[in-house]
Amino acid sequence: MYHLLRPLPNILRSVASAAPTVRLSNPSINAGSRSKHSATQVKRLFKNNPARLRLLKKEGKFPSAPQNIPEHPTYPPIFQPTFLGNGWSAPPNPSEVQIPEYPFRVTRTGRKPFGAVGFLPVYRDVRIHGTKHTTIIRNVAGDIPSFIKELRAVLRLPLGKKGILTSASTGKHGGGEAGRGVNAENPIRIRTGGAIEVNGDYARQVKRWLAELGF
Repeated sequence: MYHLLRPLPNILRSVASAAPTVRLSNPSINAGSRSKHSATQVKRLFKNNPARLRLLKKEGKFPSAPQNIPEHPTYPPIFQPTFLGNGWSAPPNPSEVQIPEYPFRVTRTGRKPFGAVGFLPVYRDVRIHGTKHTTIIRNVAGDIPSFIKELRAVLRLPLGKKGILTSASTGKHGGGEAGRGVNAENPIRIRTGGAIEVNGDYARQVKRWLAELGF
């Protein structure tokens, strides 16, 4: 009878004190314990947001254009290629189109049935759950620096803060900058075996450029 006559606030306090305390075993899921976005996501979603860039351009604070980009390619196109849906294009007929002597060369893929002409060795590479896109150019021989200079002029790529990365680069993390791959600040790397890696998806542009040169 005494419990029924107790004031309501006292009953509520006794119930609250008897209730078990629930604690989260994983503190990382507590609200506010960590940032919702990674540093890369913050840069992509906020710093490089199109609306923000338009506002900076309107206020005269737009980031300056990349430096150290060749003004134009040295070798003009000599051929107008036609591409199929699978990315293949026929090279020019030497009897109809005179192909200049380039300091570099790019060999098409081989081992095709009946001696058919292969593909240009340009590939897309997607990593990190689809968030990292690179372009791989294989079978490049001759003057590699000259090829890279032409490639930078065609794709409008800067030299990079650390120049052209190589697989022999080393650093304090063991793998060096090259071990961590290309990025916006260092967009080109010479991989083991002579393949050229470019930051971003430029496969279509590179294929067209090589086909227009007659490769």
